[in-house]
Amino acid sequence: MRSVYLVCYDVADPKRLRLAYKKMCGFGDPMQYSVFRCELSPTEKQRLRESLWAILNWDHDRVMLVDLGPAGARGDQCIEFWGDPLVQVPNRTAVIV
Repeated sequence: MRSVYLVCYDVADPKRLRLAYKKMCGFGDPMQYSVFRCELSPTEKQRLRESLWAILNWDHDRVMLVDLGPAGARGDQCIEFWGDPLVQVPNRTAVIV
């Protein structure tokens, strides 16, 4: 099952910051500078973790991962923007069969 994650990072070095941004673009959509919305399976989440851990310096950088819930459920409804977002959060409705 895929979940929606809000991934925020604070990277001190400009070179590592660019690398982190490029890596994150492969996993999700930028919402703001250094803030991404990602729909990830458990395997994709592990790949993201391994990718970022290879880049970051843990003495100076940090990453915050917030699980917003399943894709298509609360995970899509709990993000609120004030102002113009960089990307639109998908508008989904649940179908019960």
